[in-house]
Amino acid sequence: MAVWQRSFLRLGKAGAWGEPSPSSFSRMCIAIDDVWVVVADEQCTWCQSTIVARYGFRKVRGVIAGGTTRQESVWRGLQQVTDAVDLIVVHDGVRPLVTELLLQQTLEQASRHGAAIAAVPLKDTLKRVSAAGTVEATVPRESLWRVQTPQAFRHTLLRRAFQHAWRQGLQATDEAGLIEAIGYPVHIVPSYEHNVKITTPDDLVFCETFLRARA
Repeated sequence: MAVWQRSFLRLGKAGAWGEPSPSSFSRMCIAIDDVWVVVADEQCTWCQSTIVARYGFRKVRGVIAGGTTRQESVWRGLQQVTDAVDLIVVHDGVRPLVTELLLQQTLEQASRHGAAIAAVPLKDTLKRVSAAGTVEATVPRESLWRVQTPQAFRHTLLRRAFQHAWRQGLQATDEAGLIEAIGYPVHIVPSYEHNVKITTPDDLVFCETFLRARA
């Protein structure tokens, strides 16, 4: 039995990235020319026929199999991109409430600085806790941000960061981490709280409620 990715769950009448979900940025964002969709190997054919072909995503150039980690999956997607492409934007398919404005702002900052990521400042109080479950200290939050996607980079810079990671055996949880590892500055693009990542059932409920309220 196949285990379906969160990106294929339904949000009301739409999948997390299928038409007419707001994250269908292959249609809505004029700044994006080509889209490569990376999914689990066993879901490539289904995604191509049931989502891409059915809803006519003309900017999608292909659906390819990802790897066992985000890093490997993004690298496989990157291999489909020609050298003529100047900017790469990576977006998590389970962040369905991304806006065209945020995509454009992130790409603009990447074009200007080389690397840019969407993020929001922390609002909660942070505590460092011991193994015994007791509070050791309050962690200052003034300079801490929660990172999201989109994340955008100059193509040559992102390839260089990946190649460095493979040589050094580095694993990062996002592309910005690879850029940081080569000592290149990553610029923050202020995002918004509702650009949530669907991780739990509560996240799905929030997204559905948000979409109904905006309808």
